[in-house]
Amino acid sequence: MKLRFLAKLEPAEERFTSLALNNSLKYFMKKQFAAASAIGMALAGSLCAQSLFDLAPDDDQKESLPLKWSVGANLGHDNNPTPLLGNDDESAYGQAYVGATFLTNTPQTTLSFGTQLGVIHYFDNLDVLGTDVDDTSFTASLYLNWTHRLSERLRIVSRNTFSYELEPDYSTGFQSQRQIGNYLRWSTDNALGYRWSERLATYTGIRLNGLSYDETDLADRDTILAYNDFRYQLSDRTVTTLTYRHAQTTGGGAVTDSTNQYVLAGLEHRFSPQTTGVIRAGVQIRDVDKGQSGTSPYAEASLKTQINEQLSLKAYGRYGIEDYARALRDLNTRVFSVYSDTDSLRLGLTANYQISQDLALNAGVNYAGMEYNNLLSGQSPRAAASVGENLLNTYVGFDLKVSDNVYLNGRYNVEDLESDAGRDYDRNRFSVGVSTTF
Repeated sequence: MKLRFLAKLEPAEERFTSLALNNSLKYFMKKQFAAASAIGMALAGSLCAQSLFDLAPDDDQKESLPLKWSVGANLGHDNNPTPLLGNDDESAYGQAYVGATFLTNTPQTTLSFGTQLGVIHYFDNLDVLGTDVDDTSFTASLYLNWTHRLSERLRIVSRNTFSYELEPDYSTGFQSQRQIGNYLRWSTDNALGYRWSERLATYTGIRLNGLSYDETDLADRDTILAYNDFRYQLSDRTVTTLTYRHAQTTGGGAVTDSTNQYVLAGLEHRFSPQTTGVIRAGVQIRDVDKGQSGTSPYAEASLKTQINEQLSLKAYGRYGIEDYARALRDLNTRVFSVYSDTDSLRLGLTANYQISQDLALNAGVNYAGMEYNNLLSGQSPRAAASVGENLLNTYVGFDLKVSDNVYLNGRYNVEDLESDAGRDYDRNRFSVGVSTTF
């Protein structure tokens, strides 16, 4: 097998929607409907594959794809659009979007781009504890990925995302529950890859990311992370990795800053031409301003498989201490508390099944288990020493081709949060829509 910079064992296509393009290029050309309907579902998912489903660098050759536009609209019903403060209003809603994607590839450079603008409007007035909440929210997403091969040994890789969204994308590992109001998340990851020999390569880079909420600054985060990834090819199917990361996170409001170091060993293995798995595990060394410091285990894994021409699966898992949600308001005591650590377990699985040329089904489940531990000093005496929360999010959907470039899609989503802090909620949403691509 010819080495592709030890970057990935098998080609991994860029994904930008909840109906992922999981087929290989051969299947993609054969199943053009699947690609077009995926564009039609872009409003429901992330525009870029930078998620827990895609842990390894993706620098394989890809065939250029022309500029493609998508336009769509949905009508739906949400039985709990503002859930975290105990509100149980329900409302019908409508959403509309326009998006575009583009990929160009030369022997030296690969450039992929995608963007989407959307709007979501709830037809009934929404309020939380007597305060009106905006009935209309605008959304925007963009990704820009660039790989330039300076030589057979040296390359530059840049991955950039921007998303202003209302509904969380759980596969990115940022959110744990549906929030009140929109939030902005962004990331830029730039690395230099060098192949030292036929078996050894390194990726050295820096990643900047941020999270900012419209309604509060208490959960805002900015992180700068430097990393080095050693990659050694054990066989034509297996790459072993040794990774070091150093991250500095700045908290918003009463949340203090923190420093995290990760030392991880891993494997990337191609079980078959259609199945690839990635796993990394090691130690997380954590230092929290005005809080407790220490070490804890850290692990992340992903699996992608094309079971047959119709069915594909993706799965991810991650365990570690996160900085994204360290501040918590307990609705039982009305006390706002800040914790040093949030021990987090995230699991996810998606499935896509192409029943026919005209009909595709998709389904998925995401689980997030959060334990808020090590209460910062100076907190209220009524604050709980630790709080646990568990969120389960599931969905099923379909895409149906009704004419040459027109697609009918539908989706049903169930979300359930169990919380020691009195923030429990159930939420059900369904929507039907139409989209077109050109």
